[in-house]
Amino acid sequence: MRRILANLLCEDDLARRRTSPPRSVLEKASAMATLLRVFAHEGDRLWLPATVDHIPKIPGLPFPVLESGPLRDLPPADEVLAWCETPEAAAHRVRPRQSASLDGPLHEALWRLPVPSPSVVAKVHHRAFCLQVAQELGCVLPGSRMVTSLTDLEGAPPPWIVKAPLSAAGRDRYIERADFSDPKARRTVERLFERHGSLLLEPWLDRTDDYGVSALLTPDEMRVVGIHRQRVDRKGQFGEIDLTAAISPEVRGRLTETARSVGNALLREGYVGPFGIDAWEYRRQGGATVLHPLGEINARMTFGLVAWAMAERLGEIGDL
Repeated sequence: MRRILANLLCEDDLARRRTSPPRSVLEKASAMATLLRVFAHEGDRLWLPATVDHIPKIPGLPFPVLESGPLRDLPPADEVLAWCETPEAAAHRVRPRQSASLDGPLHEALWRLPVPSPSVVAKVHHRAFCLQVAQELGCVLPGSRMVTSLTDLEGAPPPWIVKAPLSAAGRDRYIERADFSDPKARRTVERLFERHGSLLLEPWLDRTDDYGVSALLTPDEMRVVGIHRQRVDRKGQFGEIDLTAAISPEVRGRLTETARSVGNALLREGYVGPFGIDAWEYRRQGGATVLHPLGEINARMTFGLVAWAMAERLGEIGDL
C-alpha cells in the first residue's frame, strides 16, 4: 500500500504548534490537497487534513482512496510520499527510502527522492535561513532582518511586512502601510511575537510580477523542473500558477542560477528532496523595475511542482 500525505499545514508541525487551525483553513487546504493525486496510482491512499465532500474526476488522473483524521490512527503504508517531511510524517514512515533518482516522469520521480530529516527541514524552511542565503548571494532587500519585539520595529520606514518564521499561504503576517501607531495594529504584531518568537521584517514593495521555481535535489544532482509565473493578490497571498506566461531569458537565467545556488546551500545543511523558491519583480520610485530573485525558500513540495507534474502527466499546460 502507498500513501500520500497532503500535510499542507506542515509549518505548524515543524514549529511544534499544537493549536488547531480554523475549520475554514483546514477545508481550504484539503480541497487544494486533492490535486496531489497527480502523484498517485490507482488504489493509492491520499490523506487530507480534513474530510472533503467529493473529489472531481479528471480524465487521465487516478481516483485515490481518501483518508483524514489523526495519522496515528491509520495503519502503516509500505511507501509514503509527504508534501513536507515533518515529525508527524516521519513517525508514520515505516522505513526510510533507499533510492535516489531524478529520472523519469515527475509523478514517479517524487517517490524515488531521498527523504530529509524533519530537523533539517525545520532549519532550512525557516525564514532566517532564506535571509542568510540571500545575504550570501547579495540580494537582501534593504532593511530585511529578523526581529523579536515591537522595539525592533521602531524607526522601520513604512510600508513594511512582518512574517512568521515558519508559515505559508499568507498566514501569520502583518503589513504596515502608515506609521504603526494604531493600538490594535501593535497588539496584532505583539501576538505574532508571542506566538512565534521572532519574525522576518521586510520592506513592502510595489510588486509587478511574481515567479516560482520548482526543483528536485539529491546528494549528487539537481533538476530544475520549471519556472513559472504566480498570481498573487494585493496582500501577496497566493492565487494561482500560470505555466504559459512569457518569461524573459534574462529572468529565467537569473532564477535558474539562484535556484542552483539555493540547492547548494540546502545540500550543505543536509537537505534533499523537492524544493521551490519564490521571486518577484518590483517597481522602485522613479518607475524602474527590479528583480528580487529570492523571496522565499520552500523546503517541501510546492503547487508549482504539482502544476508541472499535472501538465506532464496530462499533456496539457495551463493555470492551476
